[in-house]
Amino acid sequence: MLKSKSLRNTVMAFTLAGIMYIGSTPIYAELGDQVLKNGMSHDDVKTLQQHLTDLGYFDYDGLTTYYGIHTENAVKSFQSSAELEPSGMFDGATYDALVKTINPTQDNTYDKNTVSEEVVEENVDETDKYKLILDRSLKLGNSGLDVNALQEVLKALGYLKIENTTNYFGTQTESALKAFQENLGLEADGLAGPQTIEVLNRQLIRRGLKISMPNRSSLGRQTQGDQIISTAKQYIGVRYRSGGTSPNGFDCAGYTQFVYKQHNISVPRDTSSQATVGTKLSKSELQIGDLIIFKNTYRSGPSHTGIYIGNGQFIHASTSRGVRIDHVDDNYWGGRFHSGRRVY
Repeated sequence: MLKSKSLRNTVMAFTLAGIMYIGSTPIYAELGDQVLKNGMSHDDVKTLQQHLTDLGYFDYDGLTTYYGIHTENAVKSFQSSAELEPSGMFDGATYDALVKTINPTQDNTYDKNTVSEEVVEENVDETDKYKLILDRSLKLGNSGLDVNALQEVLKALGYLKIENTTNYFGTQTESALKAFQENLGLEADGLAGPQTIEVLNRQLIRRGLKISMPNRSSLGRQTQGDQIISTAKQYIGVRYRSGGTSPNGFDCAGYTQFVYKQHNISVPRDTSSQATVGTKLSKSELQIGDLIIFKNTYRSGPSHTGIYIGNGQFIHASTSRGVRIDHVDDNYWGGRFHSGRRVY
């Protein structure tokens, strides 16, 4: 009996090796891309059932794409034989054990916490420029280049179903991130923290996906933009005062000059001069922290200024209600956009 089982495993190892390297694509490796559990329906379930049948753990009549009680019990039996906790979920550790059982010479370790040192050493220069590297955790409501990069990754992995990515972390991004986290056995909190980013990067490497990421200088500028906005929002509600340049009262250009000055960024005192500094931007080029100029308000030409805070909004000192947030494209401001100015 022992000899027979040994022969069966040898045959299976040969068969799996053939499956994994048809052409140049490792077909079987896709099975380990998500956690499978009771109640799920997926093509990977049928693949799992086939391997468990070949190993003698799954004896249900016919293969399906549904992970029901029969599949769960088969997985539990396999986990017990592999000295794993019999949870019934096909997770990363169970995937590793299955690969090693079927093909002892093939190392396809799926580890949520450790990337193979060999892979890192061989691909460090090549993969680093395609890694998602963030200076902050991302969550619902955030804006920035890093949000866009996160969306590109989720889209490439098949979780975010949108035609064009944006710089805003909305409910679609949150739902896609939660689906990814749940499939990979992470806490589905919708927060792109260090652990989630690490697992996202591992999935990019496993699938051979190469996505261009923002460079570090762009992300550094974005971090400064966030700090500028944080300062600007501290003065929401401060009254408007013609000629005002302090928290006792601001006019529009006095407010923007004051906020930028807190971050060692120098801009002129008046609106007309602010409309000429830095690099000119179109509305679509605006990023968090950019100076924004409006025209034809109380006079022709550049006549009002504010700071872009993302998601189509800007903060400014309005004559009627003091420092407040408005939308760039609302009925009043939409037709009065003059330009954006990148001043740092």
